[in-house]
Amino acid sequence: MKNWGIQTRILLLALAPAVAVAGALSVYFVLALLSDLDRDLRDRGLGLARQLAAIAEYSTYSGDRQTLGSVALAALEEAHVNSVEVYDQEGEALAASGALPAPLSPLPSPTQSDVIHEDEDHLRIAAPVLRHRFDIQDPFLAESPVAGRPEPPPLLGWVVVEMSRQSLETRRQETIAFTLTLVLLTVAATSLLAMILTRQVSRPIVRLEKAVERIRAGQLNLQLPADSGGDLQRLEEGFNTMAQALQEARDNLEGKIADATRELERKRAEAERSSLAKSRFLAAASHDLRQPLHALNLFASDLKNHARGPDQEKLAGQIGTSIRSMSELLDALLNISRLDVAGVNPQPLATPLQAIFDKLQQTYAREAENRGLRLRFRPTRAWAHTDPALVERLLGNLITNALRYTERGSILVAARRRGQAWRVEVRDSGDGIAPEFQRAVFEEFVQVGNAERGQGKGLGLGLAIVDRLAKAMEAPLDLRSALGQGSVFAVQLPACAAVAETPAAELEQRPPLAALLAYGPGFMAESAEQLEAWLRDWGLRCRRVESVAAAQALLAEMAAGSEGPFLWLAPGNGTTLREVLALAPERPAVIIGGEEQEGMADGGWFSLPHPARPAKLRALLQRLAGELEKTENA
Repeated sequence: MKNWGIQTRILLLALAPAVAVAGALSVYFVLALLSDLDRDLRDRGLGLARQLAAIAEYSTYSGDRQTLGSVALAALEEAHVNSVEVYDQEGEALAASGALPAPLSPLPSPTQSDVIHEDEDHLRIAAPVLRHRFDIQDPFLAESPVAGRPEPPPLLGWVVVEMSRQSLETRRQETIAFTLTLVLLTVAATSLLAMILTRQVSRPIVRLEKAVERIRAGQLNLQLPADSGGDLQRLEEGFNTMAQALQEARDNLEGKIADATRELERKRAEAERSSLAKSRFLAAASHDLRQPLHALNLFASDLKNHARGPDQEKLAGQIGTSIRSMSELLDALLNISRLDVAGVNPQPLATPLQAIFDKLQQTYAREAENRGLRLRFRPTRAWAHTDPALVERLLGNLITNALRYTERGSILVAARRRGQAWRVEVRDSGDGIAPEFQRAVFEEFVQVGNAERGQGKGLGLGLAIVDRLAKAMEAPLDLRSALGQGSVFAVQLPACAAVAETPAAELEQRPPLAALLAYGPGFMAESAEQLEAWLRDWGLRCRRVESVAAAQALLAEMAAGSEGPFLWLAPGNGTTLREVLALAPERPAVIIGGEEQEGMADGGWFSLPHPARPAKLRALLQRLAGELEKTENA
């Protein structure tokens, strides 16, 4: 009943009492009528039996059976009479309207009329036949009886009348049919009246219900016709007033929201412009500061080489350390500002992860050894569909971060299969990161455990760059760490099938490779690091060659058809590197430092003075790369 509608409830309210009253009255009147009919039939049978008993008195007394038979036959003409029987005082049949029945057993009452048997179809009534005496009281007659209590008349027999109840049953059915018809007509009339009343009452309520649904859907500008009268009309008028107020309130709120949205959009645009301007400023400032910083680094190197006495050597070493720290900070600022300004456009291709591991091992093995740490790369045959340069840069930042915050133990780089992807992990045995800081470490300038901003721990931009690179590649980044148990940084890369060789189209898209000779008595480590940074900024790739054997191995790879460098780049004394440079005379070479002047040296190599100017070096490299491309195309 809780889910019934208002129309159903009104109909039920109107019909339930009417049906209940009509049904109760019908049952009462039918039962009363049937009781009256039965009582009338019983009274009529008793009266008829008494009359026949009085008529049959003399014939019974005289034993006139013929007359008694005539009386019995004549009584059949009365309505509802089936048979009439006359018995003597012993219960033997004297006469009947049909064949003589069996004797009466048991004998009826000798003094009064009574029903001796009844069932659904018949009613048998017995009346005693008495011999009445007519006493004549004459005071002149001596034999007249003395006044006193009269004696009962003697019994002569009984008259039994059998009444039929068939007509009573027919009357009962007619009565029930009439009553049911009357009840149905009453219910129909009540239903019609209830429906009219329901329509008049429920129509405004249903209309209000639909209007509420429209308001819930956002249609606040509706108005209901206030024509129901009485309380319902006042309700409709109040609803219209409420809808109008809601419409006005929504219009006012929408106006305020529009104003607030425009203000937020303006502030957002200002914030984006400010952020972009900040990133551009950092990029420009970092780029412009790197050139004088490089020159300062070279001057500090010369100062160390020409130092006189331990004090000057110590001072030159401190200057070099400060310059290297400043260079690292500027590199980090330049990298993250470039990511913010220019963004990252990944160029995914089928990449063997082992090749990236090999390059990273060559790059960071010496630094790990200097820090007393063990840097391990687990061999893998994994291939991923990703941008190898971005993955190498991302993993390089993670390894740098692990080296910086691990005091003892080891660092492991490994690839694990996870369904249709490779999970590349960088594990360290450092102090770990507390759970409350694990989200913040990927933000700019956030360093856990470096509140004093020590120079040896950078600016806190390495993991921010990692986060940006991972988002650019759409590679999920994960961190698991616990205090005292180290940290695990992992990036998930889509797996792909291994390929036999790199397609020619992809090789053409890869930037040129330069071989950096990083050894020898005249080798300048600070200059080599600066040269590597410049090459990356100019869109070139750099591969360090740290011995004569490594140079011979590189030449062997070139002879086997592998990609080789388009030039040799040697920061140091060129006279100590002539043996290696002579191994590949077909490739151009650039020597920075030495006594040669700018231009072509005696051995056919180009020589730039120390410190090298970035603009001149870049122009020379572009010219050499262009000449080599023309030669190969020819």
